[in-house]
Amino acid sequence: MTTDPSTRRRENVGTGLIVVATAISALAVLGYQAIASRTLGTDGFAPIAVLWTVMFLIYTVIQLPAEQHLTRALVVTRDQTSLTRVRRDMLGAFGLGAAIGVGFVILTLDRFFDSNGWFVVITLGIMVSRSLMAAGRGSLAGHRRFGGYAASIALEAIGLIGGGILAAILDLPTVAFAVVLVFAPLVTLLARPFAPIEGHGRAPQIEAQPGSFLVWLILATTASQLIIAGGPIAVSFVGGTAAAVSIYFTSFALLRGPVTSAYNLVARVLPDFTELAQGDDPARLWKWAPRITVAGLGLAVLGAIGSGLVLRPLIEVIYGEAFVPPQLAATLGGAGVGLGLGALFATQLYSASAKGALLAAGWAASLVLSIGVLVVLNLDPIDRVATAFVVGEGTGLLLLGLVIPIFVVSKSHRVDEGET
Repeated sequence: MTTDPSTRRRENVGTGLIVVATAISALAVLGYQAIASRTLGTDGFAPIAVLWTVMFLIYTVIQLPAEQHLTRALVVTRDQTSLTRVRRDMLGAFGLGAAIGVGFVILTLDRFFDSNGWFVVITLGIMVSRSLMAAGRGSLAGHRRFGGYAASIALEAIGLIGGGILAAILDLPTVAFAVVLVFAPLVTLLARPFAPIEGHGRAPQIEAQPGSFLVWLILATTASQLIIAGGPIAVSFVGGTAAAVSIYFTSFALLRGPVTSAYNLVARVLPDFTELAQGDDPARLWKWAPRITVAGLGLAVLGAIGSGLVLRPLIEVIYGEAFVPPQLAATLGGAGVGLGLGALFATQLYSASAKGALLAAGWAASLVLSIGVLVVLNLDPIDRVATAFVVGEGTGLLLLGLVIPIFVVSKSHRVDEGET
């Protein structure tokens, strides 16, 4: 890990800037959505809502894991053969994301997009621009350019809110607001994420099959996102009305804000974790596991109390009385977000050490248990899904933060004893 005081100070400043830029980004997202919805109305805004959902899911399930894959690779090695292989794997992942996004829009063009073929072209543009953004951010984090990473977050926010304001002033149609989603990620290139950087000369240490790690990472992220973002669909499947689906969506979209914002902070944590994993004493990395677990449990308690007290009045002010969730769901939602934050940072232990199979197994088990609770419980649909959400996030945190690390450390000790 970096020990030079001036470098450490610069990185600490970069960390602070990431926090500030993340806050700016969150405000920009809310501003863009408010401007677009008020300008376009409920019907005109519907295609933007669908595009946003598709964009978010593909980012969290495919593009963000690819970004983290590059970050880790750059920390471990500057060997161009290894990095070419990593970039090829990333290109395959980005192509998969584009195919899924464009394919979805083509299949639902009549249902969600008024049969307007421009949305197919726009979706392809969104996938390409966000893939470039993810690759750029992975390069910035891997080279420990955290100030540049913060700049990329702020630049995207400026592009998003600026484009939304311009479209509203000119009273442009829905398609124009969708085009903003294409160009906002491209503004991040002003941070020069691909500028040449001198290598650190470290010998290649990257795993022999980096592509398999990316596959495991995508599978793990898919399972975790089904737990945190699949709630509205689950409400419908367990008998919830359209109103119940809307209530769950608005409530938990608001609650997910801290987790969504924390995705940016992961870029600061992953390089340090990776250096620990590649150091002389990899066991130091796993000492973070119980700390993260305790922090996640503490956040769950605070989240339950805070959300239980504040969420319902806040929802009523923002969306109206009809969207207020049940008290139990509000309290459980806050607890689940705290657990989810802990699980997100526990996940980075496995990304840093390239233990993708264990990561995927942990999240798969959490998803299975969450679905089991969903099937067995006999509660109001919203409370039922909220309970399954808490169980899934809690299981993920306990497995990734406590159970699996015990196995990893004990196995490492057995290997060390065998060598001696």
